[in-house]
Amino acid sequence: MNTRKTIIKTLFFTCALAFADTTLCAEKQDINDKLITLSGTIDSINGELSDQRATIGAIKSQVEHSNNQLKRQMLEELKTLQRQNQYLYDTLLAQKERNGESMKIKPLRNYDLQTPDGKMILGEDEYVYVKEADSTIVARIDTGASQSSISASDIVEFERNSKKWLRFKIIHNDRTIEVEAPYVKQTKLRQSSIDGYSYRPVVKLNIKIGDFSTTAEFNLIDRTKMQYALLIGRNLLTDIAVVDVSRRYVQGRSDKTGLLIVCTDDYIEAVKNGINLNAEYDILQKLNKGGQIANKATDGAESLGTNAQVALPSVNNQIEQKEGKKPALKLDKKQQKKKAAEKALQEEEENEASSLKANPFLNKKNNKK
Repeated sequence: MNTRKTIIKTLFFTCALAFADTTLCAEKQDINDKLITLSGTIDSINGELSDQRATIGAIKSQVEHSNNQLKRQMLEELKTLQRQNQYLYDTLLAQKERNGESMKIKPLRNYDLQTPDGKMILGEDEYVYVKEADSTIVARIDTGASQSSISASDIVEFERNSKKWLRFKIIHNDRTIEVEAPYVKQTKLRQSSIDGYSYRPVVKLNIKIGDFSTTAEFNLIDRTKMQYALLIGRNLLTDIAVVDVSRRYVQGRSDKTGLLIVCTDDYIEAVKNGINLNAEYDILQKLNKGGQIANKATDGAESLGTNAQVALPSVNNQIEQKEGKKPALKLDKKQQKKKAAEKALQEEEENEASSLKANPFLNKKNNKK
């Protein structure tokens, strides 16, 4: 009897396990079917997103192309209007000159500096002010160079505001200028002097030629042994300037008091003739140099050098008082009373001395007493 019950229980548990296993397999199959369906849905969504990205990219390209066309069209129309206005002005000027009259309005442009369509005229060499170097550098204008370049030695990479920057030195004319500029990219250039390509880092610099200011890209190369520390290429000249190689320094120098770096031959010639091209700059730098040790002058006042603007307060106050720009310092009441008492005592002693000197008899009488 017990054996029969045991067999029945065993069969029951076996059937239950079989049923549970069948149910679990069915659930697994159902989950797999759902995963396959979900995977198909995800693939379909990804396909649609890829199509949308492609469509958006095509639209973006069309918009950029349309904007570029519109910009070129507007630029051409502006140039046409400039030419028309210049033609009208020239016609009126010629008519006035034939009649012996003069124009009361200023000319639209200087033909020595600009072409009739408004482009700058540049010579073979031009003064270029580089803001990051705070210097004016004579640049060679080279229409054969596709990119502009600037001399750079000891290039160091660093980070500023989570962006890559480069620090380098311009060594020219026996001067060393430290420059920091944001990194743009690495450029690949073919050089005629060597086989293959050269790779150079590119930075962005703010420059000024005459009255024209812009931001341009410059690749860094060691030009220490070259004539010019700066070279202007087609990337900066296109659409804004024409070059007349028979002239030099057409646009003039915009920064006339800062540091000047010229080509090597001009610098050597100046040194031979005993000329310091930066004499005024060196004097200003010496006058404005701060951080000197404070020395006592003969009058007891402190000084930081020859420039009163960087002197200590006592020197500035003294200078301003002499020039009548600053009222005299007020003394407190105790000091005023003390000064007044000392002055009264001094006057009394002076009066007594003068009285004795004027009346010798009074002096003898006092001695007898």
